Amino acid sequence: LKEAWDAVRAACDPKFANYAIYEHCLPFNVARAYDEAKGIDTPRIWTAIRDQQMWQELQA
Repeated sequence: LKEAWDAVRAACDPKFANYAIYEHCLPFNVARAYDEAKGIDTPRIWTAIRDQQMWQELQA
């Protein structure tokens, strides 16, 4: 997930970093795209625990 996050930031930040909602939506969009790439077709339920786990992975 962290590698995907870094690649998306490198590609998208120059174009979208000034959009107010960009920083808010990006982690969830990257996490969903990562799940799809792993073959998870149905979106997983977002929980507080999942949110904490995602942020820990992205900030590692």
